[in-house]
Amino acid sequence: MKFCFVILHYKTSEDTIKCIESILNLKDEASIVVVDNASNNGSIELVKEKYDGNEKIHFLLNEENLGFASGNNCGYKLAKSLGADFIAISNNDIIVDDCDFIGHVVNRYNESSFELFGPDIVSLTDEGHQSPMKEKFKSRNDVIKEINRYKFLLLLSRVGIYDLIKKNKKVRTGTVRKEIDMEVKENVVLHGSFVVFSPSFIKKEDIAFREGTFLYTEEAILAAYCRKVGYKMVFDPFTRVFHKEDSATNSLKLSNKARREFVFKNLIRSLSVYAKVLED
Repeated sequence: MKFCFVILHYKTSEDTIKCIESILNLKDEASIVVVDNASNNGSIELVKEKYDGNEKIHFLLNEENLGFASGNNCGYKLAKSLGADFIAISNNDIIVDDCDFIGHVVNRYNESSFELFGPDIVSLTDEGHQSPMKEKFKSRNDVIKEINRYKFLLLLSRVGIYDLIKKNKKVRTGTVRKEIDMEVKENVVLHGSFVVFSPSFIKKEDIAFREGTFLYTEEAILAAYCRKVGYKMVFDPFTRVFHKEDSATNSLKLSNKARREFVFKNLIRSLSVYAKVLED
């Protein structure tokens, strides 16, 4: 079976090269699609130069930054057109250190057919386990409430009083755990920094992530969609990748206020898509 890795690149060539090298060191052969999300800083040119002539590596250069979901979907479509049976969508700051990773995924698929597969994702920042993700919302009404909350926080920030009310409070977009249960779990929310899409999914779906977002909450939206259509999601703690974490977003040179409003606006946008998926 053909295995393809899709790497979403944005501005940080060193991370992308380390990710590619970890994939090239795997025991089983795989192709790689590198999607540049309009970095415009010369970084993708460095990556292309390093791997010039490597027929396993394909480059796709987006003319504008399409965000996480749409950017990855471009790579997914190319990988599918290349005949990939499995497509692993990866952040560019992921390291795949298990040389038999592909074999483990294929064996798990043969044992228990699934649409989505997620390994244990260990943060290199705090050694936390990022997958499976904790589900924050119990209903569509909870999502609507969160949208309204972020709209209010965005208003406070724009009028200049957010810092007075929320002094020194960091905007959080997720949580990690120091320990996980060593058991395979089904139909949990898989962390979006590394997800494998199986032949069962690829045959039926022309995109990987639901469109309409730019950044944040893509995992919960995908999980809600999969549950809605009856797709199986599998988390396997016996396979592992490492995640440097926030490589792309940290490359953005924004003030605290601009970064905060970037988060709020995109959470509002993503949560609106989430609410729509949760509609009956």
